[in-house]
Amino acid sequence: MKLAPPPLSCKVSTPRDLAQAIVQALGDAPKASWLEPSHGQGAFVEAMALFGIGRERITAVDLDRTCSPSDDLALTIRGVDFLRWASDTEQRFDRIVGNPPYVAIKRLPPSLQRSAISISDLSGHPIGRGANTWLAFVLASLKLLKPGGCLAFVLPSAAEFADYSAAMRRAVRSTFASLEVFRCKRPLFQGVQEGTVVAIARGYGSHPCMIHRKRFETPTELVKGLSHSNCLNGHQCPTGITRSDPATTALGSVAEIRVGGVTGDVSYFLMTEQRRQALELPKSALTPVVSKAKHLAWAALGLRHWNKLKSSGARIWLFNPSAALEKNPNVQRYLHLESAEGGCNQEAYKVSIREPWYRTPLPQVPDAFLSGMSRHGPWLCINRMKRLNATNTLYVVTFRDRDPDAWYMWALALLSSFAERQIRRIGRRYADGLIKYEPGPLAEIRLPKLKRRGDYRRLYTEAVAALLRGERVPARAIADAQLC
Repeated sequence: MKLAPPPLSCKVSTPRDLAQAIVQALGDAPKASWLEPSHGQGAFVEAMALFGIGRERITAVDLDRTCSPSDDLALTIRGVDFLRWASDTEQRFDRIVGNPPYVAIKRLPPSLQRSAISISDLSGHPIGRGANTWLAFVLASLKLLKPGGCLAFVLPSAAEFADYSAAMRRAVRSTFASLEVFRCKRPLFQGVQEGTVVAIARGYGSHPCMIHRKRFETPTELVKGLSHSNCLNGHQCPTGITRSDPATTALGSVAEIRVGGVTGDVSYFLMTEQRRQALELPKSALTPVVSKAKHLAWAALGLRHWNKLKSSGARIWLFNPSAALEKNPNVQRYLHLESAEGGCNQEAYKVSIREPWYRTPLPQVPDAFLSGMSRHGPWLCINRMKRLNATNTLYVVTFRDRDPDAWYMWALALLSSFAERQIRRIGRRYADGLIKYEPGPLAEIRLPKLKRRGDYRRLYTEAVAALLRGERVPARAIADAQLC
């Protein structure tokens, strides 16, 4: 059967110097067999040859039928889906190294999707369409390793933090003696902004896993740092965010966290008060929103604070007319603007799939807002304004307890040192140093129980004021002073 090629966006060539450094860091052994599951143009195979590894010890697999000069340096298998090949082969390897494709499984052609979604984690559960192809490559490779074997992959930062890759992290903890993670603050590949890591796992079949981490400013420094691989100080790999404790409560059990409304065309749907007035749009045709982390500048956000944002020229209106306002002449005029005149891009995916296209689905008015990318880390801004909502650059939080005093209590608990220790481990780090927190891991944070009675509104206001001044220690101390 002829297989359709994957999207071109998933093909990113590995720099030669990086491939050589990874192969050298992984290390060879007499008669060790090597596998490159995403051969491409052969950067890793060339690195193996330079390292003195003979052709007969290298197997290279790639879906692309186009030959490359490096094919002769290995036993090269082209035009083959590695994931299908891995499920059929009886070969096992001492070393596996590569840069697997980064593309969502649901974006693959159907012929490739079938083999990808069938890949199982070590518990035997298929990873499904919601995962990424790189994860399927790693899990398939794990099953091809010999006892005591090692592997090294160039992976996106999601490998450390995304929900869908949790199975792989559990597999590493339970099956390797050590894991080394090398991260660079700048992108390793031209045109790729998301952070990447080099992960080297050693001693397949041994445990407990010791984890070693090292961060570098530039790709050049990372390449040099790989020469000291296996010489880093490490610590035992944690088995989760924290163990369950009857004196703690998961954030997800007291509140629901989800993304705000997705407009599909921010420049059209979000606007300032000045633009609303210029367009003569009635306020009733718009929804008040917050749309940026910097809009969360207070422990609680009420009408007075939102008016400050409005006066400062922030985009705090979401064009979202109801059916009753569709015939308003000014609304009609704005709806029919051409794209060249500032109208909506109705071909944008999120716009094109909804009916009517100009009405953005919003969550219910939330109890609090949370930024997944705040430089202060995740904290809750309590919503004290009717109708106020948020767009998808922020998360919205709905508490199960309808007592606002309880909201401030749990918000303060999230600033405690107990919660902070967990938060350090769940951020998704990008190449430029930015850290993002996803709703799933945030919901798993265990919050300590605080004293039953406390003036939590006042205490939380003081703690957030300190936090926003960059004084994290005093903010944490306010929270820790209320621990039971």
